Amino acid sequence: MKTKILLWVIALLLTINLALAVGLRPAKTQLHTEGEEIQYSGEFWVVNFEQKEFTATVYVEGEISRYVQVEQKEVSFREDEDALPLNFKVVIPKGTLLSPGISTANIVVEEKVPSNQANVISSIVVVKHKILVEGPYPDKYIVAKLNFQDQGNSIDFVSEVENLGKEDLTKVKTTFYVNDQKQNPVTKETETTSLKKSENKLLKSSVDKSFFELGEFEVSAVTTYDDQKVEIIQKLVVGKPGVDITYFDPYFFANKINKYTMDLLNLWNADIKNVYVDVDVKKDNQKIDQFRTKSVDLPGKMSQRLQDYFDARNKNPGEYTFDMNVNFWNNYRMETKTFRSELLTDDEYQQIEAALPNMAGAATGQRGDPAYKIIVWIMVGIFIALILVYIVWRYNHREEYE
Repeated sequence: MKTKILLWVIALLLTINLALAVGLRPAKTQLHTEGEEIQYSGEFWVVNFEQKEFTATVYVEGEISRYVQVEQKEVSFREDEDALPLNFKVVIPKGTLLSPGISTANIVVEEKVPSNQANVISSIVVVKHKILVEGPYPDKYIVAKLNFQDQGNSIDFVSEVENLGKEDLTKVKTTFYVNDQKQNPVTKETETTSLKKSENKLLKSSVDKSFFELGEFEVSAVTTYDDQKVEIIQKLVVGKPGVDITYFDPYFFANKINKYTMDLLNLWNADIKNVYVDVDVKKDNQKIDQFRTKSVDLPGKMSQRLQDYFDARNKNPGEYTFDMNVNFWNNYRMETKTFRSELLTDDEYQQIEAALPNMAGAATGQRGDPAYKIIVWIMVGIFIALILVYIVWRYNHREEYE
């Protein structure tokens, strides 16, 4: 593993050096068309900053690469050459339908690795000259952006719209679509407004935070303008992801190895991966031990049980505290949550075991299930309630039995 990391570091350093060794001047060419023919001849320089000897291939990539021609497919430097020119042409026939706005292509200059270095750790430099062609906008055309503003008890959905077309727009409105925490659709609309040429406006609608829980929600913003529309989909993040510890064993055997049970609840509505808990064991506020649970992945809004072993062989009876920090995603750490548990002698544990049905010995690894205990107590309560109902019924009908 250390060797692999070292190789990556070396490769990164080589890449940085090469990137600094070769450059392009200028870095981009920008053109504009309203539908007329483009016949453009251009030139840029490949700069050999460190004056090293190398050869590079030249090729074109990108959405409008078919309209870009390069005269040279290869360029070679001697050590005494500082820079070499590269010539290119952009030929776009009249009437070509380009997408409104900016279309791009890249002229790529990529260093060739010498054949005698095929088995040597090395990196190649790749630099790009960008071709930007701004196509014509139609009579009616807007660009839209979607943002969110947290207002405390509500969230503002903000649609930023800009009229890049050739005509003023009389009716512009954005409708937001999102599902709430119960997956019920929520629809909010902004006011309808006009938008002049080159004008930019913010269209807002407020949504109460009670519609949401902690998590991620997909928001669709559909902006209609006159007889056309544009849609943007963006993720809304409400709150911060979190994992809660909902249960930890209240009793253990002293001076023995115990099987512990811990329940983790994902408060987020999406999966949280690599969840583990760091635990500090304290006695009289003094840290005496620590351990880390195994790592698990938690589905959104779901609970999962962790079971492992707690070594209490050198711990005497008494009350202990367990300070727990949940970690996940390798960079999140929850606030400390403290549980109190008692370490008991065998006799003390047997007394509690007798009082709580099905509470098995921790040392044997048969810990009682909290859900099962709740069911048992519910059944006992129902049984007692039935007895009371029967006694009351017999009392009310006592004359029939006399």
